[in-house]
Amino acid sequence: MLLRRQVSAERDEHIDMTPMVDVVFQLMTFMLFSVQMSGGEKVEVPHARHGVGVEEDGATFLTLLKADAPGAEPRLVLGNGGGAPVGLDEAKKSVAAGVAAGKRKVVLQADGAVPHGEVLKLAAAVAEIEGITLHIGVQEPER
Repeated sequence: MLLRRQVSAERDEHIDMTPMVDVVFQLMTFMLFSVQMSGGEKVEVPHARHGVGVEEDGATFLTLLKADAPGAEPRLVLGNGGGAPVGLDEAKKSVAAGVAAGKRKVVLQADGAVPHGEVLKLAAAVAEIEGITLHIGVQEPER
């Protein structure tokens, strides 16, 4: 004969989470020891096959150099990195003078430490000048 529990008796129903937590930690430990950590490997980037270089005497060069102090604006210089820093208006005047002289290509170079947003800002300002082709300068491979 089945006896009913008394209605006033407290029921002891709960889920024991301890085995599930143990299994999760065992899985995490297995994944931690089974994955192979690889890092610091040098990535070989293939050489460009379809790109064409820009002649130095037929283009205007603008170079962004890293800032002197953290948080400061990068330095903009005319040419390949030599010379005194100039402002954005002076760079636009130099590009306009280059267009008047027949130099319709503008090569924008930047130091690796210059934020990408600064490069885009300069590219947008220079792109306002009619009749130019904007090129991004890259470093030649060492031989």
